Amino acid sequence: MKTDTDVLLFATRLVDEMGEAAIRISRVRLVELTATNNLRAAAFWREVMRASEQLLAERPAPLVPAVGQSPPQSPLASGRLAT
Repeated sequence: MKTDTDVLLFATRLVDEMGEAAIRISRVRLVELTATNNLRAAAFWREVMRASEQLLAERPAPLVPAVGQSPPQSPLASGRLAT
């Protein structure tokens, strides 16, 4: 299996689950592995960090309601069902 595919898969999953924290998590892991002189694992996490940064940069901005507006609620959240 190619490392590039592994990196992309891992970074995608990390970004999906952790959002913005994915970069911080991968950076911490990179520092830990560099400190223990585990160069191969550090190289993997360096690429994960770069891929995570790229994925987050390409991600569309979340929709934020205008100031003074409340976010739309689903009928299920308010207890009302459309019939």
